[in-house]
Amino acid sequence: MKNEVFALHIENLHKSFGSNEVLKGVNCSACQGDVISLIGSSGSGKSTLLRCINLLEIPDDGRVSVNGELIHMKTAGKLRKPESIKQVNRIRSQVGMVFQDFNLWSHMTVLENIIEGPVYVLKIPKEKAIKRARELLEKVGMSEKANSYPSRLSGGQQQRAAIARALAMEPMLLLFDEPT
Repeated sequence: MKNEVFALHIENLHKSFGSNEVLKGVNCSACQGDVISLIGSSGSGKSTLLRCINLLEIPDDGRVSVNGELIHMKTAGKLRKPESIKQVNRIRSQVGMVFQDFNLWSHMTVLENIIEGPVYVLKIPKEKAIKRARELLEKVGMSEKANSYPSRLSGGQQQRAAIARALAMEPMLLLFDEPT
């Protein structure tokens, strides 16, 4: 592919936890619009790979680029860390993630969960964020649950609320950790 800017490009990614090498030189590229599924047994590194993409876990080696932008890393002693937290935050604002456990804030309603990122991270006016959240809730079949708290939702409803929350950030890349 000539001069293609990948939505995601991973080169030689490694991650270990103690002596357990979980990621052993992973390579992957995805163009805008691609859908990629990772299939493997429990403990094979699927979640770890997703967490390394948005630096919730710091890879031991390798490179990750999002929308053509390489995430710059530096080594400080034995630790590897991002060169710029500003860059990490900017990239994270472009990468949505739906976690296995959904990670909805229990003290907030579904609507509040969905508007939190757009209002405080993207600085979208609250009224506009609410309008978009209601549209997303309609799309995922959850309009009637906007004012419900996560503890009052089924697992499937929590999952759909988490998907709406991720979509509200209008990410260019969306990561799902065990979405079904």
